[in-house]
Amino acid sequence: MSEEKPLKMETKLYDSIAYGYLYGLNQRIPDEEFEKVKPYFREFRRKDFVSGTTKITGRPDGWRCLEKDVPKVEEILGITDTLEKRWKKVDDAFKDPEKKQMLKDQCLDWLNTLFIRGGTQPKQDLSRLAIHSSKIYDPEDSFKNGREEGRGSLFIYTPHGMWYIKNNSFEGSDPSLNNVYMKDGKGAIGYRLMY
Repeated sequence: MSEEKPLKMETKLYDSIAYGYLYGLNQRIPDEEFEKVKPYFREFRRKDFVSGTTKITGRPDGWRCLEKDVPKVEEILGITDTLEKRWKKVDDAFKDPEKKQMLKDQCLDWLNTLFIRGGTQPKQDLSRLAIHSSKIYDPEDSFKNGREEGRGSLFIYTPHGMWYIKNNSFEGSDPSLNNVYMKDGKGAIGYRLMY
């Protein structure tokens, strides 16, 4: 018998222009329960975010809740693993330099595994990805600072998915593994996960 996941609110989408973070439940709940919290939700569709300059990251389709309404939903549904508690845990960990580094390393290891096991590797051009990105994250500037040696990694968020790029142009690297190309002739290994 499988153990049921505890009910909680989770981040579903980030809209940098209008809404900020939008949240949803991590699982379906009975209709009568959802009716109690429905006033705090809005059913979004991809077309709700199309306005030329709007940049979104995440899954736009579905019932979403504004961050200010999350505590009300959690209270009504009796959710004990609250967003506030989870953020406090992260904040506390980031106050201690050792815990902060350990947490960052664990997250990077988890993301690396997630992308390698679940991602696809379509061919792509790094400059094209950058143009269509809603956000680029270069952990500790490893890609920027390691570019000359052909090392480093970065994450690129696009409206439809997220890319994990590992520079693979260091001396002795196998260029046949590269599926992401750069203008300077160097290459990288890229894994894409769709939202």
